[in-house]
Amino acid sequence: MKHYRMLLTVLALIIIVYACVYAQLPIEVYFTTPEKEEHITAIQQALLQKINNAKISIYAALFEITDPLIIDALCKAKSNGIDVRLVLESERLNGQVKAKFETFNIPMQLDNRKEFMHNKFFIFDSKSVWTGSYNITPREAKLNNNNAIYIENEEIASIYLAEFNEMFEQAIFGNRTEYLPFPFLSNKYYVKLNDIDINVYFSPDDDVERIITKRIEKAKKTIFFLAFSFTSDAIGEALIAKHKQGIAVKGVFEKKDIKNVNSEYIKLKVEGLDVLYDANPNTMHHKTIIIDDEWVITGSYNFSKNAKKRNDENCIMLRSPDIAKLYTQEFEKIYLQAYKAKSKKNK
Repeated sequence: MKHYRMLLTVLALIIIVYACVYAQLPIEVYFTTPEKEEHITAIQQALLQKINNAKISIYAALFEITDPLIIDALCKAKSNGIDVRLVLESERLNGQVKAKFETFNIPMQLDNRKEFMHNKFFIFDSKSVWTGSYNITPREAKLNNNNAIYIENEEIASIYLAEFNEMFEQAIFGNRTEYLPFPFLSNKYYVKLNDIDINVYFSPDDDVERIITKRIEKAKKTIFFLAFSFTSDAIGEALIAKHKQGIAVKGVFEKKDIKNVNSEYIKLKVEGLDVLYDANPNTMHHKTIIIDDEWVITGSYNFSKNAKKRNDENCIMLRSPDIAKLYTQEFEKIYLQAYKAKSKKNK
């Protein structure tokens, strides 16, 4: 009888562990580690693995790509018969990189507008998506603070694929409402993946600033943020309002951004919010908000006026305590580094 109970207990534990692992399989989260010196970083290795594992297609919309490891992997994939297509920002496209892609007959659609095509996402085999703040450069992978999130789900992939096709096939950048009579009829924002709620938005057509502000207004306990560029008055006012309601609001700004005359840093500081500027000697490039230990907002979308009105951007919101925990750990690491640097400076 004892052995039977022990066997049942072991089986139950195996089932629980398997269920937990399975629940985490569709989503992977990666952060850069500028404090380490690495020849190839974990975020590079992960992206290379996704590229090398593609069976049918790789579609990518990239603000910047100069990393020779990723470039070579894309060219190799094309040589192996994978359908590789790229949407790129013309102002950030290196001539040698462009020539290499042309040599391998990789089709490219360039955004030649004054505004930026600021996306950073890949779609693999029309069934998975990679996105976040990470531009595909060695500096971004090794020296700057960045995040990337990988989601294996055909519904999510279809949302990003629709946006990609608008840019690649129709050369529609920026606000698609200028081109389509009823864009909201084809918009799909929400997907339920296991017990995770996922919302995907694109700027400027989805008014991402308003959506972020509304999510902040619903906060009940805590709001943590990491901001490369933060010039949005609406988001700043929403954070101040929550602070006055007794919600714990903490944030870290990229130190170069606080010199911007439009930065929200001074305003939040004057209002008594717990905000610091980062201690990375290079760049803190996150665009992330964590709310109530369950909501994560990330993507290419800076909390800025340009992101709202001018650039082509993507933003993803996930409701998941497990994912929020990972982003909170990243926030706490960067916040602690900033706090220590401030304390040392004040001595």
